[in-house]
Amino acid sequence: MNEKQLTGFGVAVKMALLEKKISQKDFCQAHSIPENRMSEILYGVRPGKRYRDKIAKLLGIEQEIIAS
Repeated sequence: MNEKQLTGFGVAVKMALLEKKISQKDFCQAHSIPENRMSEILYGVRPGKRYRDKIAKLLGIEQEIIAS
């Protein structure tokens, strides 16, 4: 089985969402981010720079510290 793993950025996003007690789906809907695109970014399938920057800013994540 070829199981995908979260990137460092993906882990930080998941932790931030847990701290804020909001689901990934609800976050995406609230901020007009396609759910599949966010998932692709978190698992490193696509770089998604435009959305990655938006996600990081909204969740207060310092991207420079997190290695993707």
